[in-house]
Amino acid sequence: MLENLHIRNLALVTELDIDFGEGLNTITGETGAGKSLIIGAVQLLAGGRATPASIRKGAKSCEAAGVIRLGKPFDALLKTIDSMLEEAGIPPCEERRLLLRRVITESGSRAYVNGSMVTASFLKTLCDNLIDLHGPHDNQTLLFPNRQMALLDTYAGLLPQVKEVHQLHTELAAVQAEREALKAEGLTPEEADLLEYQLREIDQAELVPEEEEELFQKYKLASNSRHLIEVAAAAAQAISENENSIADQLGTQLRNLRELEQLDPNHGAALVTQLEETVENVRDLGQQIADYAENLDIDQEELQRMENRLDLLQKLKRKYGPTLSDVLETAERIRTRLANIRGRAGKLEELVQKEMELKQLFEKHCGKLSQERRKISPKLAKAIEEKLHNLGFLRAAFAISIKEASPGPNGTDAVEFDFAANVGEEMQPLRQVASSGEIARVMLAIKTVLSDADSIPIMIFDEIDANVGGRVAVTVAQELKAVGQKHQVFSITHLPQIAAAGEQHYLVAKSVADERTTTTMKRLEGEGRLQEIVRMLGADKDSPAALAHAKELLNMK
Repeated sequence: MLENLHIRNLALVTELDIDFGEGLNTITGETGAGKSLIIGAVQLLAGGRATPASIRKGAKSCEAAGVIRLGKPFDALLKTIDSMLEEAGIPPCEERRLLLRRVITESGSRAYVNGSMVTASFLKTLCDNLIDLHGPHDNQTLLFPNRQMALLDTYAGLLPQVKEVHQLHTELAAVQAEREALKAEGLTPEEADLLEYQLREIDQAELVPEEEEELFQKYKLASNSRHLIEVAAAAAQAISENENSIADQLGTQLRNLRELEQLDPNHGAALVTQLEETVENVRDLGQQIADYAENLDIDQEELQRMENRLDLLQKLKRKYGPTLSDVLETAERIRTRLANIRGRAGKLEELVQKEMELKQLFEKHCGKLSQERRKISPKLAKAIEEKLHNLGFLRAAFAISIKEASPGPNGTDAVEFDFAANVGEEMQPLRQVASSGEIARVMLAIKTVLSDADSIPIMIFDEIDANVGGRVAVTVAQELKAVGQKHQVFSITHLPQIAAAGEQHYLVAKSVADERTTTTMKRLEGEGRLQEIVRMLGADKDSPAALAHAKELLNMK
């Protein structure tokens, strides 16, 4: 139920914070007082169109906020709402309460659910499960053929069968999609030959992902071997092998130093020793370089093999890469695709057989479901028609038409509620009925019959009393109270019979102060409520007969 509604700077409302109760809530007031302000505010909370024109003159923004509590009878609906919130990343309901808020500014509007910002479309989808607005408004879920089918199925106790049909339809669609996808995988002989060639080309290379870097380093060294030999040989000759080499020149100087040693033993000995070591080191260095040159073996065949291997790797990378790992992954994809195609014929046959079995089962269940719908629909239509007679449509006709439709998740039926207000009028789909007053009373009749089946907790009726008076007004009031046993009902009314029937009664009034008009709303109790009923009876407030009649109406509760 809508526990609380807060409105700020919306149209003629400056500030309004009001609590509502369970059952039937009636809203009254003089013509033009602004009784439909609750409709406008709730429409905003339900994701309706928001425009800057809604902002009270002189204010920069307006807002509507509401608290909806889902009691124990709506456990299943609470789970659905929490699931929708979780999927959207919004905190779940705390203490079974849902917080809705809509803020409108000159530049646009913002919507919030449980403190999280959402789109207006999400808000509308959410509130389609919570609020039904009936009257000169568009949010009337009972006008949707799918909703009508769901109500018929609930009334007939067919929801388990519908669930089974839905499951079969899902399975059948999945098998058909798989079959079509596999069928699309078919290849021409040329395409198959190309795939096999590509796979063979990769497999024959016997690739190792990490081989490329190691091979490149070996090839780099091998391809430079000739130059390395030439450099090393030249160095060895210059150091120790050629005439007048470094080693020979140092030997000549060593002989000179030995003469110096004979002439000056104290200083010459040390110099001779150092030079002898240097000569020995130079000769060793020359030998090492010569050995290095001799050990550099140029294997032209190995060099060519490495070069060919590197060329192959580059070619494969260009075709299937850009890396060797990518080439290997390409091979696996080709291998998998070829394996699927080779087993395609058997798999296709298996899927065709499964599709045929599911289709037969689906058609069988759809047939049973359609048969049950056609069996129960006249009973439901008759019950609704009788309610319409009680509500003043003495000659109205109501029927439920069921036509064959394309197979879908709910079977093979198209369900439509049809209505004619008067004798001689052609039956029309309910959604095409023009009169908002007629729609509202038809909705009330349907809601009364299907009150146990309808899971929407909040129902708002506007103009339900259009062209209604006398005993019919009492009947309408009784029907509203009956719906209020299972749902929270709001009725904006001009009829004292309906106003007096409410568990709660609210008065909307308009006042002028400082040349500004303001609309207010308050709950009536006791003497205040009695006086409002008297006013609605069109009598003087002190009229004994009117007071007695008003008390009688209030006591009829």
